[in-house]
Amino acid sequence: MRGDPAEPLWDRLDHLDPNHDGVVTQEELKNFAFWERTKDLREDAAEQWDTLEVPAGEKLTFGHYKEKSYGEDFSMEDDLGPYGRTVQQDHARFNASDQNKDGALDKEEFLAFLWAEEYPHMHDIITLETMEDLDKNGDGAISFTEFAGDDEGVMEDSVDHMEFKESDKNQDGQLDHAEVKEWLLGPTLKEDDERVATVLSKLDKDEDGKLTRSEIEADPEVIETLMYEEDGGEYLHDEF
Repeated sequence: MRGDPAEPLWDRLDHLDPNHDGVVTQEELKNFAFWERTKDLREDAAEQWDTLEVPAGEKLTFGHYKEKSYGEDFSMEDDLGPYGRTVQQDHARFNASDQNKDGALDKEEFLAFLWAEEYPHMHDIITLETMEDLDKNGDGAISFTEFAGDDEGVMEDSVDHMEFKESDKNQDGQLDHAEVKEWLLGPTLKEDDERVATVLSKLDKDEDGKLTRSEIEADPEVIETLMYEEDGGEYLHDEF
């Protein structure tokens, strides 16, 4: 367990009970799991923010991001060249990240820009990016050939074919926006919910849907299933 073993677990988990009311709700557990899982991502975002040389106290504009990422002479109005599609997708993702629509990103919005799969409000833009990349004939859907990236065809018992068939919920031979979204993000969306449900099933003795301090400290290792080891990139205890 991380930290001083003599210090109660509750006192070491800053984000477990943010309102300090002495109980942890299911939503607080989900937020805690999310915070733990994104620690490394926050460090990466902070490093990229510094690399972009955003002036102290200011937010990141797309113009500044584009200049630092692609060069001073790169203009959205000119021929976008080999980076054109990437810049257009970056711009669309930037706008989706800008939740308050002030034309610039703060550090939390920048984190969503970089790691969009972790933020539900970004999932549609990720799906759109993927469909744009895979939909070679521009018909708005992904055929198996486009999915597999193999014009010569793939055996029906291949991993790609089975994955495609499983993702094609309506069995029409192609993937629409909703099916691509589920294929891309289904596992991510379910992971925290599954971990939180398991924690509650083990610790919530009175089954009221929330945890008291005494319930958590009765078996503190269960909470560690939500805690992420920063160095190893793994959960401290993985019982799932």
